[in-house]
Amino acid sequence: MAAGPEPPEWEPRWRKALRGKENKGSVEIMRKDLNDARDLHGQAESAAAVWKGHVMDRRKKALTDYKKLRAFFVEEEEHFLQEAEKEEGLPEDELADPTERFRSLLQAVSELEKKHRNLGLSMLLQ
Repeated sequence: MAAGPEPPEWEPRWRKALRGKENKGSVEIMRKDLNDARDLHGQAESAAAVWKGHVMDRRKKALTDYKKLRAFFVEEEEHFLQEAEKEEGLPEDELADPTERFRSLLQAVSELEKKHRNLGLSMLLQ
């Protein structure tokens, strides 16, 4: 008879015991890896939930700031239009020089633009 691998039923008991310990160790390692993976997954989900909350808070703040800016611009536009109407209502002798009137309107527009820029930057930096 040729010497070959022994059938499992004829395998010595000590060899079966060793093979069982190896398998048991592998299963325990795999079980530990699985538990570690579950823990990491739970941590990742928690971190994602926290970041989602931060994003939502920032989104709400940005929307609130946008609404404030928009209201401010509407108010400033109304103020500017009222000022322009006042100037239009002045008697002709006070508006004799159209270049001077044009300069004053440009200056008023420039001042409003500066206010808007400064307000916009201060609201964004808050």
